[in-house]
Amino acid sequence: MNIKKLYERIIIRTLIVLLAIFFIINLAVPLFDALMPVILAFFLCLIIAPLINKIDDALPIKHKSVSYIVGTVILIIFLIIFLWAFQILIYQVNGLVTNIITNWNEIVKSTNELMAKINSEINLMPTFVHNAIQAGLKSALEFFENLQANAIKITLNFTSAFINTSSNAIFFTITFIVAFYIILGEMKKAAFKYTQVVADSSRDNISLVRKVFKNSTWNYVKAQLKLALLCTILMLIALKIIGQQFFIPIAILIGIVDLLPMIGPVIVMIPWAILEVLIFTNPQKGVAILIILAIWSGIRQVLAPKVIGSSADIHPLLSVIALYAGLRLFGVLGAIFMPVLMIFIVGLIRSGILDNWIHDYKEFYDYIRNLLNIGKRNIKVPED
Repeated sequence: MNIKKLYERIIIRTLIVLLAIFFIINLAVPLFDALMPVILAFFLCLIIAPLINKIDDALPIKHKSVSYIVGTVILIIFLIIFLWAFQILIYQVNGLVTNIITNWNEIVKSTNELMAKINSEINLMPTFVHNAIQAGLKSALEFFENLQANAIKITLNFTSAFINTSSNAIFFTITFIVAFYIILGEMKKAAFKYTQVVADSSRDNISLVRKVFKNSTWNYVKAQLKLALLCTILMLIALKIIGQQFFIPIAILIGIVDLLPMIGPVIVMIPWAILEVLIFTNPQKGVAILIILAIWSGIRQVLAPKVIGSSADIHPLLSVIALYAGLRLFGVLGAIFMPVLMIFIVGLIRSGILDNWIHDYKEFYDYIRNLLNIGKRNIKVPED
């Protein structure tokens, strides 16, 4: 064993791992946000590329203008749908916030009555239980006060905020459109240059990584998005049936939290049902919310194994670790994307592309263990 070469490989690979961790923790989210218009343009071009290729193959004249024409039509349709959906969503969110402000006095009154009733009951309990319940009720009241304050702030400052961010929105749109047409025109040329510039061995490694990403991570992401979309549609219908006002943003919120592994809509719908029963004195609606949650949970339990398949076949403990670490580091977005990253890493390990790395670390560990004589000395424990 060449110890010097082993040391060099271990140092280089450890630095790569540490830099990757540093990048994920400190730079990934800001960089993703900064490149969002370019990323959206790239994915839109990727989606419409098969359609453009089919039209291009069917036409007798081969020209780049076909890509631009088809891309322009799809881009216009996409922008129209986006603006229409955004307008509806803004109207619903504004109505929901206004409704919270209008009924705030009633919410506070019901909360105070509930707290007074609970206080009269918990005085008979042990001191530590009494203090724990008091702290929980205080936190709940502070949550509602902050919610009301934020709602007022959002409503009063909505117009000014829109004006202040309009320049950013315009810049975002311009960047997206420019990047879209540049990528659209360079797609075929980029594919040709890739085969000419990148070496065969590097292409094989890249192809393997891409295959791992497609078979594990991307399939998992697509499956989760399908389930989240189905959840949103089901919630739209169910909340409309039970007469929930401004149901669109609520259904979208529930669909988003459905992306959270193992938690899902439970984190929203159970507290909501409790509030309906205890604060708003509407037990029928609270029970209806729980029934909707139970129905979706049952549907998800049936569909998830079929839709996701083996793409997320990792140990549940790893999912819990990824979920908690992502939540602590990056908030809700981290809780959504960190399990995806964990699935990709597990897929890379299973693919064999990191076998040399793992072998080097094992060899380095064995060398250090033998050097320090770990586990080879017989230690006599004195008897009592």
